[in-house]
Amino acid sequence: MSNEKTQTEVRVSVDAKFLKNLQKKLKLSKSTDVTQVALSLLDWASDEIEQDRMILSTTKEGKDVHRLVMPEFSNISKK
Repeated sequence: MSNEKTQTEVRVSVDAKFLKNLQKKLKLSKSTDVTQVALSLLDWASDEIEQDRMILSTTKEGKDVHRLVMPEFSNISKK
């Protein structure tokens, strides 16, 4: 993400229990930190898609491959 000094406030409505659970899993002290982490992950993922790469997860043994698919990724132009 860019380190520009211009900032925009983002407001979203999410289930409080869902947000608290994520906050606890990630050991984050503030809900705004969850948003920052989520946006950083989405920024990285969109860069990967832009470079025509796939995002995969596997077990530690490299089995049971899952591919991350989001309809919004199809809006990204490849380099």
